[in-house]
Amino acid sequence: MSNHLPDSSKKLDDLPKLSSLFAAGPDVDEDGREPRETTHYRSIFLSDVHLGAVGSKPAAVQDFLYSVDCDHLFLVGDIIDGWVTRERKWKQEHTNVIRTILGKAKHGTEIRYTPGNHDAFMRRMNGFEFGFIEFAHSFSHRTSDGRDLLIVHGDLFDRSCTKYTKIAWMGAWLYEYAQAVNNRVNKKRKRKVDFASKLKRFTKSLFAPRDHFDEMLIEHAREEGYDGIVCGHVHRPEIRVLEDGFVYVNCGDWVEHKTAVVEYEDGTLELIDWDKKNPTVEPLEGRSRRKRAKERAREIRRRNAATGAPR
Repeated sequence: MSNHLPDSSKKLDDLPKLSSLFAAGPDVDEDGREPRETTHYRSIFLSDVHLGAVGSKPAAVQDFLYSVDCDHLFLVGDIIDGWVTRERKWKQEHTNVIRTILGKAKHGTEIRYTPGNHDAFMRRMNGFEFGFIEFAHSFSHRTSDGRDLLIVHGDLFDRSCTKYTKIAWMGAWLYEYAQAVNNRVNKKRKRKVDFASKLKRFTKSLFAPRDHFDEMLIEHAREEGYDGIVCGHVHRPEIRVLEDGFVYVNCGDWVEHKTAVVEYEDGTLELIDWDKKNPTVEPLEGRSRRKRAKERAREIRRRNAATGAPR
């Protein structure tokens, strides 16, 4: 891999201090949820959460993390969106996600973080361990069935990021505003639309073919002697096994999708779609207190009607 790393793109003076973000938090987070029964995996690969961005879904990420346990947790870049987040946009639920991750580290999960372009400021900590998390530009991981995987975010193989960095940064802000408008439109519609993601994909296609990113990553990993690669960056969740057995894995994201990749004890890799696994998850910030109170009242009335109790 090239040793050239893009600059952190912008000063993050108003981003919450890293020391507070990575301060170890309690096992019960601020919304009062108790630890629940979890599904155990050998490894979990999570990328493109974009904490601090308009489109981020911290409540869904939090719910996923509360439902799983693992020996190895790989954070495959763009966990924090340092390009578009500002202090006024950073909420407690974003901090809760970080603290939940750290809570897993406290209980023995090995956590490794390979930053992406949106959290490139983390690359300054390459080779260090900070707050129970190990940072590096890339990692190697051997599955339990003996396959060696390269773990890297992938932005350094995206020409829109390496050759057109300023345009990429402007595009991130355009996408941020488009997401905000998209959210307002969807509040008034029963059938949701996602024109922000379509706009993003169209813009990126102008600078690089859709398959160029995949091909470059696969070629690089093969040259390095790996049996597969796990990446993020392009928000296209996928597990693809090539004819020679090489496996290409993209974790997806938690903006346009709600996906992660897991490894079972036998080495099998699976793409988890959290919307399908848990379709009732709704972002807490999208529900007002009044709406929650009305829902609770309706539930009580239904329960009373079923049991014959007075309303």
